[in-house]
Amino acid sequence: MLDWPVLQEHVRDRRRRKRRLAAVVIGLLAVVGYVGARIAPRFEGPRPRMEAPGPELPPVDTGSEVLRRVSWPEPSRAGDGYEQWVGPYRIRYTLEPELQEEALAVFRRYKVPYGAFVAVEPSTGRILALAEYSRADPALKDFCRRATYPAASLVKVVTAAAALEAGVVTPDTRIRFEGSPYRLYPRKISPKNRRRENNVHTVAQALGSSNNVVFGKIGAQSLGAERLREALAAFGFNQPLRFDFRLQVSRASVPAEPYPLARTAAGFGDVYLSPIHAALIAAAVGNRGVMMRPYIVDTIEDGDGAAVYRAAPAPLGRCTTEAVAAQVARMMERTVTQGTSAKVFYRYARRLRRKVGVAGKTGSLTGDDPPGKYEWFIGFAPVDGPRIAVASLVVNRGDLWHIKGAYTAQAVMREFYGM
Repeated sequence: MLDWPVLQEHVRDRRRRKRRLAAVVIGLLAVVGYVGARIAPRFEGPRPRMEAPGPELPPVDTGSEVLRRVSWPEPSRAGDGYEQWVGPYRIRYTLEPELQEEALAVFRRYKVPYGAFVAVEPSTGRILALAEYSRADPALKDFCRRATYPAASLVKVVTAAAALEAGVVTPDTRIRFEGSPYRLYPRKISPKNRRRENNVHTVAQALGSSNNVVFGKIGAQSLGAERLREALAAFGFNQPLRFDFRLQVSRASVPAEPYPLARTAAGFGDVYLSPIHAALIAAAVGNRGVMMRPYIVDTIEDGDGAAVYRAAPAPLGRCTTEAVAAQVARMMERTVTQGTSAKVFYRYARRLRRKVGVAGKTGSLTGDDPPGKYEWFIGFAPVDGPRIAVASLVVNRGDLWHIKGAYTAQAVMREFYGM
């Protein structure tokens, strides 16, 4: 005879097992979705991985076995780490203690989640400062050599140089645009746009104020994908850069479609670079369009103090013509005098701006490796014949803002010029 209560309990038990199984499946799907979201690229195209470049030296034109055994200097320390002994040989680095200490002091004072600063002598490629600091991850290494950081509006420097060299614009070319200069939509860059374009900027004004719409229109309507690809390659993207230590390759993907191309030209595309490379881009503009090979090992001496190796300046290549470099430099000066970093330099470095003259470019974009809001500043001083070029990067996290890259840049520049 059928026992009704037993049958009911059996049915309830089966339902409980099904619910548990469903919960497990849903949990596994959630984990898979989370992991997929973490590892999948947010942009189309190749994405560099957050790998340590490694301390091994690539071949250098010295033939010195000692140089190949030199280790990476510790950039998170100030006051030591600028010399190293390898057996009987003494290695001297190029770092300037005062500049190194100033950059680290700023990062520590404002407790930045992530910070990187590079200073280079434009005419030689000599690294003057290389500082990295992280409040969020104190064990962080090789921050300055990794190329996992979105270039953001620093790309506008390359776009401007390419457009000027191609002759499609001049610094005084007036370009009309609709609405906000920072919000970029497909309609805004379309030649068929019938809405009222009541605003106008010259190309020089657009670079100083980091106008996304104007640079999107230049990229999509005037420059084209192939010219932008060639310009990015000329500025060192998608190829190894010779350095005393391994430097992760900066990556740039340029799509052919008008709107994605416009986004890339304005700084929203799939373009990543290292702080060292960012400093070299600024230095190349200041050095009349020529990018010099960066070096951080200055000399190697034997036990008697005789030099067995001495670094010598060498060009990596020409990024743009001398005339175009001079035009871009003057356009970058607007960033500091009237544009996106004018407030910082007016408040903290007014004398430097007035007596020396500074050219710069800011960039701001959210990234995820490490996660946060990336705040760039690259620049050089003086505008004509610069003695120092810098790249400063601060990654802020959440709603708490610390400082921007321009603040560290002006502090180190003032230290360099004794102001």
